[in-house]
Amino acid sequence: MTVFRTYIKRLFGRPWMIVLTVAIPMLIVMVVGGGGSGDAMRVALIDHDDSVLSRMVSDAVAPVAHFVEVEEGEITSALVDGGIEYALVVPAGMQDEVIAGERARIETYSLQGVQMTRSVRSAADAVLSAAHNVARVVDGDRDAFLRTVERVREGRFSLQSEPHRSERGALSSGEAQGLSQLIGLLTFTMLLMTMAACLIFLTDIEKGIFHRTLAGPVSLQRYMFETNAAFFCATALQAVAGTIVLWIVFPQLNSEAVVSVGAILIVFALVGVSFTLAVSNIMKTARRTAIASNFLIMMMVMLGGAFWPYDIMPVYLQHIGTLSPARWTTSATASALSGAPFAEILPNLGILLLFAIVFQLLGSWRRVDVAK
Repeated sequence: MTVFRTYIKRLFGRPWMIVLTVAIPMLIVMVVGGGGSGDAMRVALIDHDDSVLSRMVSDAVAPVAHFVEVEEGEITSALVDGGIEYALVVPAGMQDEVIAGERARIETYSLQGVQMTRSVRSAADAVLSAAHNVARVVDGDRDAFLRTVERVREGRFSLQSEPHRSERGALSSGEAQGLSQLIGLLTFTMLLMTMAACLIFLTDIEKGIFHRTLAGPVSLQRYMFETNAAFFCATALQAVAGTIVLWIVFPQLNSEAVVSVGAILIVFALVGVSFTLAVSNIMKTARRTAIASNFLIMMMVMLGGAFWPYDIMPVYLQHIGTLSPARWTTSATASALSGAPFAEILPNLGILLLFAIVFQLLGSWRRVDVAK
């Protein structure tokens, strides 16, 4: 295991690599946890409809918001001054529009990103989604609609808003989606780690170290196996560090959810190693590999939904995003954090393993010239 130990020492003999490997993943999860655990968001709710449905929206938002009275004309200044962080304006006639089969129109205002306001949006969307379903069933019958939504409001029907999933060792759907999006940034640092490690390998080839090593008792197969193992261990350490901090920051998560997230990230580590080695085998030189990897990694993570919510992208980009391993990683992470059993994320893990196999095949398609 001489080659393995040598690469591990070289990787962790550089302070910036230790920061990239452990400190940044821990910081990402801690920042995410801190951002989602503060006081309730200050929200202005201006109701011009004053209907059963608009009051249901208010009731749904109340557990995750601190309502602040603001006039509609003062919303912008209140946002700028910090008096409120979010505003919803319910237009007159919204309930009638829903009964008629139209989509509800609620105006929203915020200076925060979509991530910060997700809990409020999810609460309102859960009510409106239920109302739209009721409207389709009653087919324009106002009395039937009001009777049904009143029963929903009284709790006789089970909504999928899942406000108390934390009691069962999981996060609410909105929290899980938000956390998985920012944990997607962890996949970015993992890919950067594999790229940095791969550049060390290519530099060894360019300096002749690789060929001199093969002139000794070390075979090509053993050298490549130990190199891959060293890169994988370094990247898997990022996954483990992020998972441990996740459990510390979110103690309500049960062991199955944490193990699932850890498994997802470790499989992604294998994908990352295979990906960068494939790029390096095709590009051949360290310089070309660095240029190609930087571009491809950025595109992979962007299309995977780490920098912004996947569902706000145009449909054609969402289709392209299915070709990104990062997309399947964030999707599986969201499911695990929201309470999905391990068996439910197995298809995502299978797809990630398929990515790893394809990248490995691409990496072995063109052999490294050991005779130069």
